[in-house]
Parts: sequence; structure tokens; C-alpha cells
Amino acid sequence: MSAATLSYRSLAEIRARLARALVDEGRITTAALQDLQQRAAWRKEPLEQALIREESLTEEELLLHFSRLTQIPMLKGRRLEIDEKAVEAVPPRAVVRYRIMPLYFEGTAVVLATDHLRDPDEESELRVILGRPVTWMLCTAREVTEFITHFYGIGIETFLDLQESESTGRRSGTEETPGIPALVDEIIRDAINTNATDIHVEPEEGTLRVRYRIDGVLYPARLPRGIEKYQRALISSIKVMAQLDISERRLPQDGRFEKELDDQTFDVRVSVLPVRHGETIELRLLNRSTTFLRMDELDLAHPQREQLVNLIRQPYGLVLFTVPTGSGKTTSLYAGLAEVNDASRKIITIEDPVEYRIPGITQLQTQSQIGFTFAHGLRSVLRHDPDIILVGEIRDDETADIAVSAALTGHLVLSTLHTNDSAGAATRLVDMGIAPYLVASSLQGVIAQRLIRRTCRHCREAVPVDPTYEPEIRATLPDHTAPLQMWMGRGCPYCRFTGYQGRRAIYEILELTDEIRSLVVERASSSVLMRRATEQGLTSLRKAGWVLVLSGETTLEELLRVTSHTRPRDLV
Repeated sequence: MSAATLSYRSLAEIRARLARALVDEGRITTAALQDLQQRAAWRKEPLEQALIREESLTEEELLLHFSRLTQIPMLKGRRLEIDEKAVEAVPPRAVVRYRIMPLYFEGTAVVLATDHLRDPDEESELRVILGRPVTWMLCTAREVTEFITHFYGIGIETFLDLQESESTGRRSGTEETPGIPALVDEIIRDAINTNATDIHVEPEEGTLRVRYRIDGVLYPARLPRGIEKYQRALISSIKVMAQLDISERRLPQDGRFEKELDDQTFDVRVSVLPVRHGETIELRLLNRSTTFLRMDELDLAHPQREQLVNLIRQPYGLVLFTVPTGSGKTTSLYAGLAEVNDASRKIITIEDPVEYRIPGITQLQTQSQIGFTFAHGLRSVLRHDPDIILVGEIRDDETADIAVSAALTGHLVLSTLHTNDSAGAATRLVDMGIAPYLVASSLQGVIAQRLIRRTCRHCREAVPVDPTYEPEIRATLPDHTAPLQMWMGRGCPYCRFTGYQGRRAIYEILELTDEIRSLVVERASSSVLMRRATEQGLTSLRKAGWVLVLSGETTLEELLRVTSHTRPRDLV
């Protein structure tokens, strides 16, 4: 079905037909419908809005009914390429005023996406404004919003109002420009709504770039055309919010402020650096309302969950997480602590910073400026009769030595170490000066973890398997007998046109068996340890990732991004 023009005389006619259809289908009784119509009239809202508010219909169900009644097609599920020429043909002011999104040309007509039915008079206005016929497709309000943001820029309405006020001669693009704080606010809100963890505001020659870090990857955020004119005003506005000196443009500055959004409070940490074309700003978004996950909520396969629980429940010893920054180690560590947190155990953590608050656990934050480091804190904690100690990170030889000593004297010590895989943790401790026999005696297990992006379920589609990787897949997953199939997200409004939506963890859990301990004492290399652990049944990060690739939960590109290449002799 192609796009359609309006085939009805008035919205009242369609609403009457909708009401009859809902009664005929048994979705609502005549009495309930009449009551709803009366309440809608009292609230001065259309019937369709009342139906959604009262949860009689979802938005998609309503649009599907309208599509059937008017023959206007639905956008959802269509493979669609937006025509940039169509985008250029519709002025941003018209897009904002009418909440429409130009999709492509159909003959001389421009096809517009809309989240509600249009009055015929409104269509006539648009024909005059655009100077061409218009046809329609129905989509959700979220889709329209994401389309407009992606193709016209974040805060386009505020930006247009800003330009309009300037055209009247009230202000020029300086620090005092009215409307700039509102534009900054929209950028921050947009970043939060996309689950971004960071915002990078980066001035370049003749332009201004804004990027969000979403699911660990930086994505450019579309800004309204002409925003570079207000570059200095935008940066000054952010500095004012963070209570920084707007006149100082030569030195780095750090500050913070709070942001309230949908009953949630965010700490926004601001870092300013002077660069060639002005000042670049990084904003870290920290949600105070974030709660830690429980063990059952981690994305662990059943055998791996048993392994992790077994390690966390050890009466003593050292358990390490080996992860890069931003790979979810804190989430997993806290899930483990929650698993063993009861009145029979004294649990103390030393962190930098304390990210989650857990009742019943003593939590300390390091303060390096006064000498309270991980090593100093760990030495003091041992005098407080703990059963379990969490050390945020083993960064130096002193911390490693105290952690191993604590593990050998009856404490369970949880910590993190930066290595490429689980087997590398043992050799890293030896390199830090810990005797191999002490490492073998104290280390109970190592968990390597990565966060891998999920393929967007709204727009994913099957793609051919890259023959280059078939031998690795067959060797890694010999029990996989089904035809090989991969998937990718083509990009849609629900994933911000990235093809991905959300992340999940993959794990590699190494438990130290007697044979592995013997190899550690012999100073075996990490590759030897890894190969022997694999022979004993260890599921590597790469193997865990291949399972997700073939199930469609992630993509080949994402697997290659977060895991290292597996050599043929290491394949399981």
C-alpha cells in the first residue's frame, strides 16, 4: 500500500466510524463509550486521546484502526529510506508547527509521516505552504519525535524561536543570548532519554559537534543547522550551570550541577578543556536513582551463574573481575555482594567512588588527596573484623600484596584488575611482585566481563554469514547444527538509527583447579593457562559472543569490537 491522501470529509466522521468499530468488535460497550465521550468533551480532548488515556487502546492499536478506516498506511515494519531531498523540501518551521516528517516523494507529492489524523483544512494549508500535493503515512508520536530530532536537530523548535527573536533585533549570538539555556537543557534531556552516559561538546573550525556516549560508543547528535553561531553562548551557559568562571578560557575547569527529569535526579559532572577553536566540554551523567541488579537479573547462562555464585560464596580467598573501564564490573560486583549480604557476615567496601548504597554494608570512599588510598584503607579495614572485603581496584603492588595476605588469612576479597582475559589475572599478580605460590594459594577464581550491544528488535534483519568466520564458528560451536544465520539492525526511530538498543554482559569465568594452580606456580604464561582452562570447559568471551551472534541478539561487528581474535589452537 502506498501513501494516501485524506479520504474523509471531517475528523468527526472518522471518530464516529471508530466508535462504531470498537463497539462492533467488543472492545468497548455502548454505555462505556458514551461515558468516555462525555468525559472527553468535558476535558476538551478528542476521542482517540481519551481512549489512549483510559488505556482502552494502545497508540499502535488506535493507529491501526485509523489505517483500516482511512486506507492511510502504517509506517511501522516498512523498510524505509528517508529521502534527504524530501527533508530539504519541507521548512523546519512547518515540521515543528504541524508535527510532520517528510519521508520521500511519490510523483509530485511529498509523503509525510504523522502521529494523528489530519483535518482536511490542515492538509490544504500544507499544500499551500509546500507548493505541492501531500500524502500521508501513520506512525507513533515517538517515531515522529525521533525522526524530527534525527533529521532537523535537537531542540529545533527552541532554536527556531531563538533565530526568530534575533531577527527582530533583540539580541545577537553572545553569552547573553536568550533561549540558549533552554537549548542546553533540551540537549541534556535528549541525552538522558537516550540513556547516554556522557555528552561531548566539541568546537571545531566553523562548526560545533555534539556527541553522546550510548552503550559505550560515541554517536554524533544532530544539531540544528546554524548552531555554530551560538557556540560560545552554549559553552558559557553550561559553565554558568556548573558555577564555573565564564571569563576563564585558558585553563581547564571542573564543576557539577544537578538535573531533575521525570522524578529522577542526575548528577552532571562537567569538565572543560581549552582547545584550539575554543573550549571543549565533557558532561558525565550519573543517575542517583539507579539501583543495582540482583544475581538473577544478570545475563548469565545457567552453568556460569552457578560458577559465579560458587565463587562469591567461598569462605575465603581472592576473586577478581578483569574488565576494561565501563564494562559493568560494578554492577556484577554489587550483585555478588547482594547475594551474600546477610546478618551473619561483616562486609566492608573500599571504592572510588561509592556508586550504590546497600543497607547492611559498610562502604568507604578513597580520598587520595589526604592519603586515604586503596592500600591504606584495606590495611585499616582488616582491623574491623570483616568477613568479606570489596576493593574497588588493585592498582599497585602494595594493594595487591595486602589483598593476597587478607585472602590467605580467612577473608573473602573481591576486587578488579585490568587484564585482557581471565587467565591474565594470575600472571599480572606475579608481575606485580606476588610470589607464584601465594597467587596459586589465594586466587579462587577470575571473571572476565564485557558489555555487548543488543541488536534493535524493531529493525533487525537477517544478513548473510561472512564466510571468513565460518571455520571459527564451526570450531567454537561444534554442537551448533542449525544453519548459520546472522542479524543486523538497519536503524529506526526506536534505536536512534544506530541498529542497537541496550546492552547485555558476556562472561568468561575461570575457576582455579589443582592443575591450573600448578601451572601458576610454574609461572606458565596466560596463553597456556587459557588453553588448559578451555580444555577443562571454560566458556571464553569469544564463544559466549558467538552464541549471541547466531541467536540474533548481537551482531558480528559488535562481537569483533569487544572480543579479541581467537587463534585456531585456542578454539573449543
